[in-house]
Amino acid sequence: MRNSLRHYPKFLRPKSYVLQIFLLFLLLTVLFPLYACQKEIDYFAYVAESRNNVFYAENNGFILRVYAVEKEYPYCADGIKRDTSARAEIRLFAPTGDKDCNVSFHVNGEEYGGDMSYDNVKAEYFFSCTLDISNLSQIDCNVVYGEEEMQFCAQSVKTKNTLSPREILEQLRRAETELFSSLSDKYGFAGEIYIRLLYEDFPYYYVSVIDRNGNTNAFLMNGETGEILAKRQG
Repeated sequence: MRNSLRHYPKFLRPKSYVLQIFLLFLLLTVLFPLYACQKEIDYFAYVAESRNNVFYAENNGFILRVYAVEKEYPYCADGIKRDTSARAEIRLFAPTGDKDCNVSFHVNGEEYGGDMSYDNVKAEYFFSCTLDISNLSQIDCNVVYGEEEMQFCAQSVKTKNTLSPREILEQLRRAETELFSSLSDKYGFAGEIYIRLLYEDFPYYYVSVIDRNGNTNAFLMNGETGEILAKRQG
């Protein structure tokens, strides 16, 4: 028997084989927990802003957009995600910004609305309130602009093919593995993520990944395929 073992390579001999199994088992017990921790990171838990629906309407040169948003407060792009809440944000593009403007609408039998403030930077009127409208398909709004009153039937721009914010984030994670790995460790993700559904004749997503130093990696993605159309660092 002893002589027959000489015909086997050393790594196949009984003692060496048992030792290798033991070392392999020891290695797996060390590496597997580390791998498991990395794999279990829920990156969506680090989303500080998620604009998950957009409603759009036009009326006689006025453009109304209503956004369903889940966002942090206080709102600060510093790489640290804070507690979030659902909000409805309404923006109205008007010919001028020198008139008083008021918006009202109903959701589930309740009336919401109020005076709209004018955003000089974006040149549009703005109203916001705490309300979850993410699952609606349309919102009917009444707008009083100076002496003029208008009705808007704002339709959701989402289709059956529009990816959800969670799905678009997973597409980005797969495409940008190096970026996400560089900000991930056994403690989690060292940054925050903004996801905004956009609409310009077609649904797009703007996604920004912000680290703890305020560095931003921004991506424009196709809202149906998840393809990255453009990216920028800043």
